[in-house]
Amino acid sequence: MKIRKKNRFPAIFSIAVLSLVILMTFFPALFTSYDPLGINLDHALEAPSMAHLLGTDEYGRDIFCRIVYGARNTIYVGFAAAALATLVGVPLGLSAGYFGGILDLILMRIMDAFLSFPPILLAILTITILTRLQGSTSSVGAHSLVLSIALVNFPRFSRIVRGSVLSLREREFVEANRSAGAGSAYIMFRTILPNCVSAITVQFTLLAATSILIEAGMSFIGLGLQPPEPAWGSMLFSSLLYMNQAIWYVLSPTATIFIVVLAINFLGDVLRDWFDPRKQA
Repeated sequence: MKIRKKNRFPAIFSIAVLSLVILMTFFPALFTSYDPLGINLDHALEAPSMAHLLGTDEYGRDIFCRIVYGARNTIYVGFAAAALATLVGVPLGLSAGYFGGILDLILMRIMDAFLSFPPILLAILTITILTRLQGSTSSVGAHSLVLSIALVNFPRFSRIVRGSVLSLREREFVEANRSAGAGSAYIMFRTILPNCVSAITVQFTLLAATSILIEAGMSFIGLGLQPPEPAWGSMLFSSLLYMNQAIWYVLSPTATIFIVVLAINFLGDVLRDWFDPRKQA
């Protein structure tokens, strides 16, 4: 399938940005030779220069270096949370849509309960409970962030998959498999699920962007990855104290989060149009 002309720029932009971020995630040494944790107070809050492309922070650490190394944490949390939400939400949505009845009623009311909470507040509540269970009040691990953000996102997957299943379960090809003696598991995972891949793929990209924003927000308020670990949200929080004297410090993590989330949203829009045959004209 061809990409529509109006989607060429978003597609090129998203692929270029995400390819760069993936390289930063796996090969940060290709982009910088600085130590993201190295302190040099003699060079604190230096303006951008050839030596420090985005300047330095209050401890003299290279901001570009910390953004590069912070990509590993932020991208891992964002995409791992979306993947976990997919693994939990898709089977629940399949079961609710295919079997219907009391199972559908119970599962969807549970999803409604989760969706009634603002996402960031539910994530904060979950991460607070997890840190208490771990016996820690100050250290938040990446795995705890992934679990808390996935808990926020999985009901949306369940809702979308359920809606797709409801429109597919009475279709002719499903009835043909049922008449041939195929079991429920075969019909659900081999017949219906492949026809939901487009909706799942698009939703995955959009929830990955949402997960990155939630992670940044939680790091910003001190419930995410803790300093000195590089994370875009915590960098933004630290920079606010120096807004008047080092505006580049504020703009660097802000622009990074904006560009990456925009690229992921562009990718979701391109995939939605690509999977929809009605928009291929």
